Amino acid sequence: MNTLITSIILGLSNFPFFAVIFTLPILAIQLLIFKKLNFVRILMSYGMIAYISCLLALVFFPLPSPEVAATLHSHYIQLIPFHFIADIVKESTFVLSSPRTYVTCLFDDAVLQVVFNVLMTVPFGMFLTYYCGMNKKKVILLTFALTTFIEIGQLTGLFFIYKGSYRFCDVDDLMANTLGGYLGFQLMTFAEKFVPAIDAFDVKSVGHTGHKNHSLQM
Repeated sequence: MNTLITSIILGLSNFPFFAVIFTLPILAIQLLIFKKLNFVRILMSYGMIAYISCLLALVFFPLPSPEVAATLHSHYIQLIPFHFIADIVKESTFVLSSPRTYVTCLFDDAVLQVVFNVLMTVPFGMFLTYYCGMNKKKVILLTFALTTFIEIGQLTGLFFIYKGSYRFCDVDDLMANTLGGYLGFQLMTFAEKFVPAIDAFDVKSVGHTGHKNHSLQM
């Protein structure tokens, strides 16, 4: 838990830097090309940058110490789908013949890890659906691409910066993360029945409004 909190703090501490880099071009595009502002888009852009910053911090940090890095020489990957079931059976308190263990096992580390991996990409799927207007297929493919990038980074020791893996690459994580993106799509599709489309928040820029008035006076 301490590692989780530390990674989130690290991601948020770097957020202002990345927010300036990526959000200013979005603002410029809205003003110069589309001649309108959408403050909901700007706020969501800020939120997504913060999310990605925290996500990368969670999956790649903390970095190994120099002493640990010197011992890394191998690359580890788990390629058996649904191997997490065996982990849950082995590590959790679940006993099929004892119903009272059904609830308590939900808080075991093996179960929480799967749940966390699913929830981790739900915001990404929601963002792609609402902000970008993507359909289910595109959301699934982009979520799969994002988590593949993460797993390759973990397999290669942060893209070969280190000589071996310091995080475990797992095909089950890839499946769980992709499922999270799909659930985000479904959740946002349901929520869109009750919230306006993002384009409804468009506001014409001052320059664009003035240009229209000038044309009317002509």
